[in-house]
Amino acid sequence: MVKDNKYGDFYSKGYQIFPDILSLGEVGEYKTKLDSIHQKQIKQFGIDSLKLIQEVGIVRSPFLYDSTFQDIFYNRFTKSIVKDIIGDHAILSLQNAIIVEPGTKHHQSFYHRDIIYQNFVSSKPLAINLYFCLDEYNSDNGATIFRIGSHKKDYFDSEDTSEIARAPAGSVIMFDSMIYHKAGANTSRNKRYGINNMYTLPFLKQQISYPNAIKSCPADPELAQMLGFKSREFSSVDEFRQYRLDRITNE
Repeated sequence: MVKDNKYGDFYSKGYQIFPDILSLGEVGEYKTKLDSIHQKQIKQFGIDSLKLIQEVGIVRSPFLYDSTFQDIFYNRFTKSIVKDIIGDHAILSLQNAIIVEPGTKHHQSFYHRDIIYQNFVSSKPLAINLYFCLDEYNSDNGATIFRIGSHKKDYFDSEDTSEIARAPAGSVIMFDSMIYHKAGANTSRNKRYGINNMYTLPFLKQQISYPNAIKSCPADPELAQMLGFKSREFSSVDEFRQYRLDRITNE
């Protein structure tokens, strides 16, 4: 019951807002860094290709390009929430930043779940999102719209329970990854920035295999767990057995 009281809106509505997690100075710094990484990714993959696959304005895994973004998904605030709701074995499924230009719609402006292609519900959350708002989120710049309570239903209900998640800059929106939600249209004159971090139980695949991308396992065991080094797939029987042997001999 303590968790229900602490995260009451999350469990009942499907999302909850935590204000004042980042300072305005931190917000400005992250936005500047995201613009830079976005340009790097455009150069790497090509603007035409990104447009074709609807990836313009999405910065994939910014922490792989700038280590300061590790502080976004791995800090005292996030670790406490993830442990409370998902448990000790949670992994980072993805970290994606979203930049929505003024006068445009994000490509996910339709109701969807972040655990894609699944039409079921679980007695406990399988995954949560911690979404960092780097701008004020409101109806003008296309704040996220949630279908309240839809994380408890194994179907998309025709009853309209839509609610706009209005939040000041520096806030974090926590939501159950199974809640139906969509991005609104940015009708303002300014870009809208946000960073989405999704945490799952380890039997769900990561969007990107961070152990393969990073190669070297972090010395911090909690960070290693979070990045998926302790729950990755093995390429052979020998590799699986060697991993288990190393765990025993290093204890």
